[in-house]
Amino acid sequence: MICVILLADGTRVDSASLLGMGTDGFILRSGDYVLKAPKLYGYMDGKGTVQKDDDNLIHLTHLDAEKEVYQRLQGVPGVADFISCSPNGNGSLAEYIKGRGPPSLYTRWAWTVQATDAVKNCHDKGVLVFDIALRNFVLADDMGLRMIDFANSALLPPDSSNDMSKVDVDGCTVALDIFHLSNVIYSLLARREFHIDCAYESEWPALSDLPCVNDVPNGHIVRKCWMNGYATVRELQEDLHSCSVQSML
Repeated sequence: MICVILLADGTRVDSASLLGMGTDGFILRSGDYVLKAPKLYGYMDGKGTVQKDDDNLIHLTHLDAEKEVYQRLQGVPGVADFISCSPNGNGSLAEYIKGRGPPSLYTRWAWTVQATDAVKNCHDKGVLVFDIALRNFVLADDMGLRMIDFANSALLPPDSSNDMSKVDVDGCTVALDIFHLSNVIYSLLARREFHIDCAYESEWPALSDLPCVNDVPNGHIVRKCWMNGYATVRELQEDLHSCSVQSML
């Protein structure tokens, strides 16, 4: 039997439209849109008949929490517009870089600032993102970044944004968001993708286990993140905005 990807109505998905895959969903290109669909599978026999996987009913409910996060983040700069699917699609940032090579330092620095601004805007709305990675940013038509995939995010009471630094939701914390964001920043500025699993602060890696940043433009900011030197993304944002791309040339 051949495994195939399905939409909720049973329609088969052309594998060529698959941009990425998360824990609970597929990221698909749909014309000028990017669509996140539940992770549904079917199995096609030799006669072309597709039988749906028994677990599909469970997967259909997995995106409900993420929908609530998108509704909270509606209109937030740096986050993909939510209209059931998003019109911000040139593919994920990871795939773009892999396919075309790293762009200019000016562009990579702009993306660094945009990614940080987007995470800070999410925190301002009481959302801990957690799964911050190159694969979870897409490029809009203006080549600016838009954040997607909030399947593992924590939606906090609206007043929690007043002091997010003390919040811990099943391991989701501001510190971990900054750590994951710093890995994206390193990947962009060092021109090599870097990711390390760190689901809890207790799993925080030693600085000696992380890459050297001496040859990375403004690498001291990445090192400060890795040393847990920022209490909030706003502090990181201020450091980034105080740096000039000209100083890195």
